[in-house]
Amino acid sequence: MNNSSPHIRSGNSELGLLIDFIIAAVPALIWSAIAYGARPIVIVVLSVGFSLLFEYLYCRFMKKNMHLPTAATLGLITAMFMPAGISYWIIPLTALISFAARRFTRGILHPVATALLPFFFIGREMTAHTKIFEPLKFWKLSYAGQMDELAVNMPVSVLTPENGPAISAFDAFIGNAPEAIGTMSAILLIIGGIYLLARRNISWHIPVGVIGGEALVWFTMLFDGAHYNYLIYHLCSGGIFLAAFFAATEYSSSPTVKMGRLVHGGACGMLLMLFRHSGMNAALSVLLAMFIVSLFSRVIDMVMAERYFGYHTRKLADRLKTLIPTKK
Repeated sequence: MNNSSPHIRSGNSELGLLIDFIIAAVPALIWSAIAYGARPIVIVVLSVGFSLLFEYLYCRFMKKNMHLPTAATLGLITAMFMPAGISYWIIPLTALISFAARRFTRGILHPVATALLPFFFIGREMTAHTKIFEPLKFWKLSYAGQMDELAVNMPVSVLTPENGPAISAFDAFIGNAPEAIGTMSAILLIIGGIYLLARRNISWHIPVGVIGGEALVWFTMLFDGAHYNYLIYHLCSGGIFLAAFFAATEYSSSPTVKMGRLVHGGACGMLLMLFRHSGMNAALSVLLAMFIVSLFSRVIDMVMAERYFGYHTRKLADRLKTLIPTKK
């Protein structure tokens, strides 16, 4: 198998995968457009467009094989993590970083998480969500100067084990709460995830791992016997399901071995719950968890390597040595 990304592990072509991911994301994006106006759609179009542009220019001048549908898919997922009021100048930067992470790290870095993480530490662009059903002007390049006036807290960001936010868990589940443009409605993301599973574009291992890992940490480390609302609110937030079905399953940075994918997803779920419990921003916790776990995806693959018909895989120490670059 060629080690360069993207790794396609289904019977569909790259174009088929892109079409299916678009179909799966459309319900959530339509709801976001209803809540915020045309701006979310413009953000998605720009993110996909710049992703395609960087892929095309690089492959054209470097004489490489193009993977335009893969680039478009990553542009779509990246945009879904962005707030509706994000400044347009950030979008080409995230597309460029995502492209570089996919092309030059050979799957070691999660491209979406790598692209978005820096902007959580630069101003308030990634954390300032605006009120729903008050459409933003899509032609306005930036709302950065109005964030003090427009910004509201996401429900999960003010959640503690003892107290829930004013918005109910049901409202968060159906999408009646301020969130990123692709994470507003958990139910619509679940529907999209079921579609991807039915089309066999993703396997069940990573989604089950993410959700199960989150629940495991809560029950074993955080549960005090009374406050179930803490877990319920987290499971009703769309960011969990966007990660579980769309982002953590990204081919180039996730394991190829089935049980390795389960471990990969479980590690993501456990980390993001620990991060959120420590007070970290909800979206940042998801992206940081995916970024950290992606660093170990190859190690997970090697440790969980399967055996076929009496063929014994190499010892772990020998497999780990293949990660160390050797001089030619």
